[in-house]
Amino acid sequence: MFGETLKNSREKTGLDLHEVAHILRIQYEYLKALENGNLEKLPPDVYVRAYIREYARFLNIEAGPFLDEYAELTQDKREEVPPSPPPVAEKRTIPWIALIGSLVVVLAVLLVYFLSREEKAVVPSESDRAESVPSGAESPRMPVGQIAPPVSDPAESVRAKPGSQHTLDVTAIETTWLRIEMDEGVSEEVLMKPGETRKWTSRDGFGLKVGNAGGVRLVLDNRDIGVPGDKGHVIKLRLPEEGR
Repeated sequence: MFGETLKNSREKTGLDLHEVAHILRIQYEYLKALENGNLEKLPPDVYVRAYIREYARFLNIEAGPFLDEYAELTQDKREEVPPSPPPVAEKRTIPWIALIGSLVVVLAVLLVYFLSREEKAVVPSESDRAESVPSGAESPRMPVGQIAPPVSDPAESVRAKPGSQHTLDVTAIETTWLRIEMDEGVSEEVLMKPGETRKWTSRDGFGLKVGNAGGVRLVLDNRDIGVPGDKGHVIKLRLPEEGR
C-alpha cells in the first residue's frame, strides 16, 4: 500500500513524523493515518488528495501512483454511501419588539455621548489664556506648512547600528527541508522549492540541518561554499567552521 512507501521513504531521511507534520503544517494524526492505511480516520477526499501530493513532493516521490491507488480504495465506499440532501436553511424572524428596544438603547447611548462632548468642549476665556502664558513671554509658533521633526529615541539609534554579523544565502536546487539555528537559540524550519532563495543574518554564525544535502547551494558572507553534500543525504554542519 502507498502508506508503507511513504513511511519507508520518510524513515530513510531520518525525520520523525512529528517534524514532518510541523514542516508541512498537516495534523500529525492525518499523516499517521496515511502511513498506516487507516482511511476511515482521514478528512474528506479533497483534503486527503492534497495531503498525499504535498507529502510525496516533500519526499521527492511521484504522487500520481499514490493518488490512483487511493482513488481505487475509496471508490467502493463512495458508491455505497448515497449523497446526503443539502441542509434546509432555517428561517428566523426577529421580533419587532426586540428590534425597537435595541434601537432605543442605541439612541440613548448616542445622546449621552454627544452631551458629554459638549460639556468638555468649553472654550477658555481671555483671562484664562492670559494667566497660562507668563508676562513678556511669547508662545512658540510653528511656521505655516512646517511639520515638527519627530523626537528621536536613543534606544532606537543604538539598535540601528548592528555589530558585525554573518550572512547566509541559501538557494534551493531541489525540494529541500532545512532547519537553521541562530543567535540566542532562535531557530527556523523551512521547506524550500527549486529556485527559491532565502537569506539569514546571525552574529555568532549558524547551525544547519539539511534534509537533502545535494539540493541546496550555500553562500556565507559573500563566499560561495557550494553544495554541502550528496543528494538525499541528511547532514548537520556549523557555519562558519571553527578556526575560520
